[in-house]
Amino acid sequence: MPFVVMITGIPGVGKSTITRLALRKTKVRFRLVNFGDLMFEEAVAAGLVSHRDEMRKLNPEIQKELQMKAAERIVEMSKSEPILIDTHATIRTPVGYLLGFPREVIEVINPNFIVIIEATPSEILGRRLRDLKRDRDVETEEQIQRHQDLNRAAAVSYAMHSNALIKIIENHEDKGLEEAVHELVEVLNLAVGEYD
Repeated sequence: MPFVVMITGIPGVGKSTITRLALRKTKVRFRLVNFGDLMFEEAVAAGLVSHRDEMRKLNPEIQKELQMKAAERIVEMSKSEPILIDTHATIRTPVGYLLGFPREVIEVINPNFIVIIEATPSEILGRRLRDLKRDRDVETEEQIQRHQDLNRAAAVSYAMHSNALIKIIENHEDKGLEEAVHELVEVLNLAVGEYD
């Protein structure tokens, strides 16, 4: 039975680090796919962009078409192995926030879990300022909090159109990365036996 977990979190929350460490400890081997990478591959093939950070500036309708193509590829992959989708629940565009997964896209993927990684706005802002590799939008702490609030709301809407359960994992500076990783491993290990 397909087992698909979506892991989300706004840029700078530590999602990629937690994911990488958790995958080393799971009892079953997951295929990690980055939803943005799949969309980027489709956009490059269509001649729409040349750099990934240009993606969020595309017309929202074009972004939705790219999302559906990526979703269909994930469904094919999940027939033979469990999938962990590294993604964003919402995307900030110049004209407003875009749902990472419109209803028709989430219905196609039909994830088992939606995991949200969160931290305080000040922690996220600090991590972004230390990461010089990405061309990130500048946001205030208030805007970061709003974005996280929208992600929770988006996750609820995704759960309404799929069979997904929602899991929130906090990644605070004083909590320790190890605890956040352990919580994600517990979710991923639920896939044991699904592909026997």
